[in-house]
Amino acid sequence: MTSLLDAIGALIIGGLLLLTMINAVFNVHARAVDIEQQIVLAEVSENIVRIISEYLSLAGAGAGGQMLNNTGKNRLMFSASDSTYTGMQKQYDIIQGPAIYKKGYPLEVYINSNKVLGPFYLTDSLRITYFNEANQIINLTNNLIPVENLDDIRYIRMEMEFFYDAFAPDSLAGPDRKDPKNRVVLWHYFFNLYL
Repeated sequence: MTSLLDAIGALIIGGLLLLTMINAVFNVHARAVDIEQQIVLAEVSENIVRIISEYLSLAGAGAGGQMLNNTGKNRLMFSASDSTYTGMQKQYDIIQGPAIYKKGYPLEVYINSNKVLGPFYLTDSLRITYFNEANQIINLTNNLIPVENLDDIRYIRMEMEFFYDAFAPDSLAGPDRKDPKNRVVLWHYFFNLYL
């Protein structure tokens, strides 16, 4: 009888030890997946911001007259010459659309009304702040820069928060979940205005 009790006790202790080891392995794997998702998210969001920054560096290049138009809180539209130096004017439009249920806010880039980038989903609305030559914020009217202030814009601050929509049931999907997030703040000076 004693040996039977010893065998049952050993089985219970062995089972608890096995469960503890499985739980530890599961936690290590879960953390590794989180780290991998964060790395992928950082790489993708940095690439998106790099491309947007390259487009912004063209703003005003060879664009006689007004560089910016129809610009506001969630949209930046500007003119520039073709980057291939053909001299052809192009209209660039960086725009954030309305929120899509359980997906976030779509961010897209258009050139001459043709989508070239996106949609990429943001957790929060895209925030663009405009500054004048005296480093003062230019106030918006009805979420747009007043036409008389468009020529005063010298630099901007764009704030975007991307998220990794990891696998989850539909009831949990979207930016409200605790998915990995990456907030990026892009400052851009329109140096072509000075040339």
